[in-house]
Amino acid sequence: MAQLTPKLMQWRTKKEMSASERALLEESICRQARQATGIAKAPYVCQFVKMLLEGGEKVLLFAHHHEVMDIYKKELKHHSPSFITGRESASAKDTAVTRFMTEKTDLLCISLRAASGLNLQRATCVVFGELDWSPAVHSQAEDRAHRIGQEDSLLCYYLVSPQGSDAEMQEALGLKISQFVGLMGDTPQSPETTALFAGEARAHIERLVRQLAENAG
Repeated sequence: MAQLTPKLMQWRTKKEMSASERALLEESICRQARQATGIAKAPYVCQFVKMLLEGGEKVLLFAHHHEVMDIYKKELKHHSPSFITGRESASAKDTAVTRFMTEKTDLLCISLRAASGLNLQRATCVVFGELDWSPAVHSQAEDRAHRIGQEDSLLCYYLVSPQGSDAEMQEALGLKISQFVGLMGDTPQSPETTALFAGEARAHIERLVRQLAENAG
């Protein structure tokens, strides 16, 4: 988190910033904190996923940052994973799905924001190596495996760190857990729901930045 120090100092000392400038700075700090948290967690996430794969599970592993996905690719290469990160062509995305569904690999790593429309009912486990502010993103990700044809139970793991951005994001998601009902599937969120999530996330971002500033001394 050391790379955040200059921005945190700016946030604490530059009183003449407008509200919009301060909000943009907070968003930037939050993005960097999320990325740093995901990178720090990645080796441990990979160890957990290896344990699942060695136990015979078929795993969907979700993350957000390309840098985190790159660590997964390196650490999990022995298991020949497929990837859908938003960087692939349409044909490469189809190939990744086909490899997973035809048992060429038991691990498919997917960007949280690239999961819409996928049918991956072969999965037995869903693992979130990183979190998103919106519960709709997680529920839609889980729904990739909750499809017609899914006969077995499905386990969903949220891997969180006690430090970094996870604690605040986990609390934000916990406050919204009752809103998960009715969000399964590919139905778009209503403008009202989107605005509600955005407002709650904004409040948590502000709290996260304050906490980071306090921890930075």
